[in-house]
Amino acid sequence: MENPIQEIKEKLDIVEIIRGRVHLMPAGKNFKALCPFHKERTPSFIVSPERQTWHCFGSCNTGGDVFSFLMKYENVEFYEALKILAEKAGIELRKISPSSQKEFGVLYDINLAAKDFFAHQLQSSQEALDYLSLRNIKKETVDEFEIGFAPESFDSLAIHLANLGYEMADTQRAGLIFKNDRGIYTDRFRGRIIFPLYNNFGKVVGFSGRILPRLENDNTGKYINTSETTIFNKSKILYGFHKSKPFIKKENNCLLIEGQMDFLALWQEDVKNIVAVSGTALTPSHLQTVKRVSDDLIVSFDNDEAGAKA
Repeated sequence: MENPIQEIKEKLDIVEIIRGRVHLMPAGKNFKALCPFHKERTPSFIVSPERQTWHCFGSCNTGGDVFSFLMKYENVEFYEALKILAEKAGIELRKISPSSQKEFGVLYDINLAAKDFFAHQLQSSQEALDYLSLRNIKKETVDEFEIGFAPESFDSLAIHLANLGYEMADTQRAGLIFKNDRGIYTDRFRGRIIFPLYNNFGKVVGFSGRILPRLENDNTGKYINTSETTIFNKSKILYGFHKSKPFIKKENNCLLIEGQMDFLALWQEDVKNIVAVSGTALTPSHLQTVKRVSDDLIVSFDNDEAGAKA
């Protein structure tokens, strides 16, 4: 079949896909449920096996097919939903826009290579290790969350990725490299503790970098993130969610905090129903992500200007 999207729809039953995420109840020829996208007491979420569609007749007043449901429920872009459903249906994606598929794959690969590079560099920087120790971040935690370090050199990552065979244009699209005023490829992260950022499925999609205290000044942000890319939108990413999701779901309670360091400190104290924003304001997308797994959300931000803005 030339249209794999249609093939996926024909092979998969929307009822089974939604039932794996939402408690459905029979309602004549259809199924109903409490809408997973807003709070309600009376079910207004209807799934039609005949039409293979869903619709919320409550405050959402929206609906769609299996793709739109997964995108909204899992907070992912179309291509990510496509990959999930294709795998479920046993369909290879080589039929899908090879150029688009290649771009997504390359960006994921570059981020993975960068993560490994940063992790290796951390072991060579006593200053970075001392800082983490000063913040009481244990080695086991460093390993678990794959924390790394970006050297002060302006092009160490650029050279490393080039040596691995990646095109500089692709590393720019990954938000890790940019051209400076002289046209020289330059690392975005330099002299920073690096925290990999993962999507809801545990894939590295970007990074957050904390400047070493020695290098702090008015011209350098304490934290910076990967530039926004096809696979990274900071307004949708919650730090640690890929690890804490089952704990949040089990407790039906989530503590939302500000910053990776606070997250790691609490995680080490066995407080694991937590997530953190990463250098960005709290967004509706963040709240929607948490709402899918927890009815109760506690927000605890620092009592400073950044916390007030968030």
